[in-house]
Amino acid sequence: MQTALFDLSAPQAPAAPAPRPGRRAPVLLGEVPASSVPAAYDREHLYSPKEGTAELVDHRPGDAFAPLPTAPREPKAWGTWWRSEASVPTPDFLGLIPGDGITVVGATTATVVSTCRFGAVVQYELPASPWATETHASMYVTRRNQYGHWYR
Repeated sequence: MQTALFDLSAPQAPAAPAPRPGRRAPVLLGEVPASSVPAAYDREHLYSPKEGTAELVDHRPGDAFAPLPTAPREPKAWGTWWRSEASVPTPDFLGLIPGDGITVVGATTATVVSTCRFGAVVQYELPASPWATETHASMYVTRRNQYGHWYR
């Protein structure tokens, strides 16, 4: 019996990589996604117009929510506004749902943790450092630029 170094039988195509769970195709640049919050695409940026701005730009109304009311300036009133209006959970934010992988400004990959009327909370990995104990950081994203990077 001989042992061959190479198998010269019919080559088999490599198996396609299995899609990672929770990953979806991103919303195409320049398109206004169907969303539970209002969506606008203006000057190559995708965002959710707020009350007062929505009347001035062409936008797609939200499936579940009207434009976010303007925040009051007084601290106590602002806290009430944040709890009762801005941080209300939504099924999505501008097409983002929890578990989606996105790119934030700076070409950092992040994962969507939760969504609300104000934006989406994302978590990204921090570079290893002997001075830091945290391995991840969180931030809100509320807009996407013409390059597909999300930011606040």
